[in-house]
Amino acid sequence: MTENGALPPSDRVHPPTYERRDERGDFVEIVNEGPWETVIHGRMHAGATLGQHYHKECRALFYLVSGRAEVSIVHLAEGGQRSREVLGPRQGIYLLPYETHKIHFTEESAFVLLKSYRYDPEKPDVYPHPIA
Repeated sequence: MTENGALPPSDRVHPPTYERRDERGDFVEIVNEGPWETVIHGRMHAGATLGQHYHKECRALFYLVSGRAEVSIVHLAEGGQRSREVLGPRQGIYLLPYETHKIHFTEESAFVLLKSYRYDPEKPDVYPHPIA
């Protein structure tokens, strides 16, 4: 987080905040701050795509545990500015409100998704917005 408590811009790739590897195995702290209410873990096949939408309120941290993914973002609040990041294992990216995002998995991948709001079917906060 920044000094004023806001999440950093999403066009910056984030490494884990702490890692420990020893004879017992690996311990990886993905992030040590933030407004998270939901933690999601998933696996996606090579060629699969997630996203193609934006949120007006929800903030998210997408963290790739293994595999590789291309993350495309259109910053709607900044006049449609585009950015693209390629994530490898143990890298994450913040997704802020009004950022359309598309996550395309180029390898078999496992991920963790932290969200600042629980999903509510009465108020889903999901607005379709495809990225070519």
